[in-house]
Order: sequence, then C-alpha cells, then structure tokens
Amino acid sequence: MNAVERVEIGRLTQLLPMGLTLSAAGDVVSVGATLRRIIGERRHFDEIFTIDRPKNVSAGFAALRPCLGRADRLALRPIAHPQTVLRGSGILLEQGGAFLNLGFGVGLPEAVRLFRLTDADFSPSELAMELLFLHEANSAVQNELARFNLHLEEARKAAEVQAYTDPLTSLYNRRGMDVALNTALLDCGSMPFAVAHVDLDLFKKVNDSLGHAAGDLVLQSVAKILRSEIRSCDTAARVGGDEFVLILPGPGVPAALASLARRIIDRIEEPHSFEGQPIRISASIGMAISSQYAEPNSVTMLADADSALYHAKRLGRGRAELYRRPSGRVGVD
Repeated sequence: MNAVERVEIGRLTQLLPMGLTLSAAGDVVSVGATLRRIIGERRHFDEIFTIDRPKNVSAGFAALRPCLGRADRLALRPIAHPQTVLRGSGILLEQGGAFLNLGFGVGLPEAVRLFRLTDADFSPSELAMELLFLHEANSAVQNELARFNLHLEEARKAAEVQAYTDPLTSLYNRRGMDVALNTALLDCGSMPFAVAHVDLDLFKKVNDSLGHAAGDLVLQSVAKILRSEIRSCDTAARVGGDEFVLILPGPGVPAALASLARRIIDRIEEPHSFEGQPIRISASIGMAISSQYAEPNSVTMLADADSALYHAKRLGRGRAELYRRPSGRVGVD
C-alpha cells in the first residue's frame, strides 16, 4: 500500500467510524474511532476477530482474503466481546490489503448499551440512531400495550368476581352458586357432594322491628359463621334475602352433615345485638346428597333440599333435615 493510498484510506476511516484497513499480512493500518473502542489496541486481524461468515472460512485473515470483494457478507465476532456480532462487507486494495466496513445489524440496541455509544459514534449518513429510536419507541409501545392488557385482565377478573359476588356478605350470589353447583355435578361421579339450603328463622321480625340496618348486620354475621364453619373446598352463597346455599363436596356420612348443620344453627342462635337492642334468630337447614340420585341434577337437588328445609320448619325450626330417595325425608338432628 503506497503512501497516497494510506492517507486516503485513513481519511476514509474518519468518515466510516466502523471501518478497518488491513495490510496484506492482516495488520491493522487504520481503524475507525467507534470500532477502536470495541477491538482495543490489538494490531492483527487474527488477534481481533473470529469468523462466523462466510461459513466456509475456517479462521484467519489469510483464509478470508479470497472472499473479499465478492457477494459474501461478513459476520465477525470481536474476540474481546464474543457476544457481539459485527456484520458488513469488505474489498481488496492494491498491494493486497483490504478495507472492511462493519456494523451492528439487529444487535444495535445491545451494542449501544454495552459500549455506551451515542450519535457521535456513527457516521452522519448512517441510520443507526434513527433505527435505535424506532426500536426504543417500539419497545415503549410494547410495554405500554403489555401494561394496558394487564390492566384489562385485572379489570376483567374484578368484574367477573363482582358478577358472582353478593355485595353485602361477600359470599357468592346466585350466579356464583350456579357455577359451583354445575362444577360439583361434573365431578360427582368420583366426588359426591351435598347441597344445604339455609334459611333464617324470625329474620323478618328483625327487619320489621329494628330496620334494615340491623337486618344487614345479621346477614353479615351469618355469612362470617358460614365461612368459618365450612372447608376451603366448600362454597357458601347468599341466594335470597335471608337464604343461603352451601355446596359441600365429599360430605361424608349423614352424621357428619348433621354435625356441621348443628354447629351452624347453634352459632346463629347465639345472641346478637344492634344499638343495644337484643336480636334473637335461628336457622333451619334442608340438605340433599348427590349419591342418592341415579342421575343428579341441580334443579332436582335444590328442590329436594328446599323441601327438606320446609319440613324442618314445620317440625319447629332451628333444626336440619336430610332428603333421601326413594324413601323420603329423614331428620338428621
């Protein structure tokens, strides 16, 4: 490479910050400022790069030289930063040297962060920073969309919970009970379940004498009792003014249901008060068990639990009754 050619090539690397001039032996003649920050002070191609592309080149500048000036694109990895791939092309110079012009390609965003590059590190004619801006803008939009979708999903879940929840007691409402009951019916072949219909006795008297605020307090207290007495796998729902339904998977023997019903009734019968006024209520419970039906369904089981409930009321309230097929109702307290 003659002196004139050396000067011109040196000026070229000023215009191309990722340019690299090599002698015929592979020594660095000149290097662009940005590329210098990446390769450091090493002076020979074979000390600076490994070759990813062209794929048929094993290693070293001597093997690469015949490929320069053809359509082959280059993909080189700086030995000091093997996670970075520089892409570009090269030409052969007179006297056997070579000039390579490299770039970061799709690895630009990572390279900017890794080497702390700014707009000044790129040629004015390059679109690197504009592409980086687009990349960052796209990332920002994607992040905003992800946050928006997360908010939508949270709102959807909140709306779904609200749609199936009784606002006064935070138990399931009738729609929530229907979902739980249908789920229990799907699994009843391997897991029998019981339906318990709970109705408060003397609740109308509380509303009439002390007002709806007192009635609301009683309903909230009953909801707490139900939640504390049933298991985590069970479902409690408020399905009417003072009516509740329990879905109880794997209820066990009738005696176990009787024990649960008795605990619930005893706790509901404990004295309450509202603004210094005593409140006394009780509860009647009617129950039906899926295993006593050839083909259980929600309509029949709810109707039979309701029938057992009113039988309990006729027997004097404050008690539980189990509906059995085909022999009819049998008391369990």
